Amino acid sequence: MFADIVYQSGDQYIQSFEDIQAGILVFLPCWIGLLMVTIVIRGCVKLPGMQSSFGYLMKYYMIAGSIAPINMGVFYFFGVMMDIKFVINNSRIFGMIALILTPILQSQLLMISLNRFFALATPAYYKKMFELKYQRVFVFLCWSTPLIYTPIITYYNDCSYKFYHYGWLFTYVINEKCGNKLEIMLRGVQAFFAYSMVLVDIVTILLLICFRKKVLQSHSAQIRRREISFGQQVVIQGFVYMMYGFWYNLGNRWIPQSIPENWRIFWTTAFSANMLHIFGTSVIFIFNSEFSRWLRCYKREEIIVVSNTSN
Repeated sequence: MFADIVYQSGDQYIQSFEDIQAGILVFLPCWIGLLMVTIVIRGCVKLPGMQSSFGYLMKYYMIAGSIAPINMGVFYFFGVMMDIKFVINNSRIFGMIALILTPILQSQLLMISLNRFFALATPAYYKKMFELKYQRVFVFLCWSTPLIYTPIITYYNDCSYKFYHYGWLFTYVINEKCGNKLEIMLRGVQAFFAYSMVLVDIVTILLLICFRKKVLQSHSAQIRRREISFGQQVVIQGFVYMMYGFWYNLGNRWIPQSIPENWRIFWTTAFSANMLHIFGTSVIFIFNSEFSRWLRCYKREEIIVVSNTSN
């Protein structure tokens, strides 16, 4: 994406006020996002409507989603904001965690999209296809495969993914042995999951638009509304991630050139990537009927408690 950005092993990180600003701008969405993700995980465990294959996949997707903001939040707080050299000098550890998490999150998001597609397209076979034993296999493969192959490939090819001061982002280290292998691998994996998810979501949208009245006819109106809301949530989440992809790759051209280049890089990479923790979770709160109802009830109970206390 940014061909001129190459991490040089001899770079010396000298903190400035801009670094503190960048650290805060990443740290805050990370920890706000972590709070929101934690609420979603609690809802997946607690809400009766989420005790399904969809809720199971959502829970493990969100567990992986909770590691991502912790990883980047810790780095940008202690490394970029607090200027702890040990953290900065070991940014490759945080980069490795990010590399592992990327396919874990994307593969699980694809599984959630497939779950919604089959729930709406083939409700008669849906429960058999997404039995608990199969879901456990899906989740295990989504987690174990990147955990195994990512460290092996990066170590074998002497590749690493480190923090780069100019733009405050993580990027690939270019060396003679690794070259651009790591970038090709990561982009290839991302492209596969992204295009697959878009394709599944498009078909799901068509089902929701063209066959809305015929979908899940054998179920009660309440279950039908719930399942359709789950489908809407997944489709909108996919749209949010697709827009993020466009912004990540093309946003640098759209930002006014009067803004310094390092900040243009920052807004389209590190900042926007970590804002996804908030945007992606907000979609669940707004479009998932189980969560929106739960949050409304919680807010109503809180108002009643405050009112009774004041009286």
